[in-house]
Amino acid sequence: MSARRLLSPPRLLVGSVSVEVRRSTRRRTVALKVGRDGAVLYAPSGVPSERLERFLHEKEGWMLGHLAHFQRRRVVAPLEQGSALPLLGDTLTLQLVPGLRAARQEGAMLKADPARLHAQLEAWYRRQALVHFTPLVQTLADQLKRPVRSVRLTGAAGRWGSCTAAGDIRLHWRLLLGPERVAHYVAAHEVAHLAQMNHSQRYWAVLEHLMPDYLESKTWLRDHGETLVLWEEGSGK
Repeated sequence: MSARRLLSPPRLLVGSVSVEVRRSTRRRTVALKVGRDGAVLYAPSGVPSERLERFLHEKEGWMLGHLAHFQRRRVVAPLEQGSALPLLGDTLTLQLVPGLRAARQEGAMLKADPARLHAQLEAWYRRQALVHFTPLVQTLADQLKRPVRSVRLTGAAGRWGSCTAAGDIRLHWRLLLGPERVAHYVAAHEVAHLAQMNHSQRYWAVLEHLMPDYLESKTWLRDHGETLVLWEEGSGK
């Protein structure tokens, strides 16, 4: 099925799917990203539209599959008294306490001020993420005998972690909303870059050394990563 061009804003129509096209003089490769809001094609400024059409045709099955996945995504229920809050495979129960200065855990309860609910919950999860990830990253790095300069958190959309050549590792705080092994996988994935700053066969061998069963968690994150949210964007309190 061929792609048809739509003008203003630049789009290509693949079957019944309208794909937004974003060009940049700084970009060197063509890439397709699919999310909850649809599909976006990123391309260098000089790439002919015909080549982009062929690229979309080759990726059509992959794109439609991922769009269907997002359509099946669970609707995030509003947080309220008694809501379940995931934490590395366990569950806490939300208790709304007006006037509370910061979210705090008491046993299986997580208390927070309803007037500042999202900010307090994110701050609490971020604190827990550093407590969890800092020793985990250090333990994994020790197995490779590689130094870690810092462990920090990220909230970047579409990126679960990163690692610099200087040894700075960043991990997304929302990983705490999923299974513990999935969070472990992302930490191991980034620590492996301390030995191999690429995704070569050597890199995957290092990752397998750190976590022999990583593939299961990698697949889980690919299929369910978009469900690791506490609230819909734009619904802030």
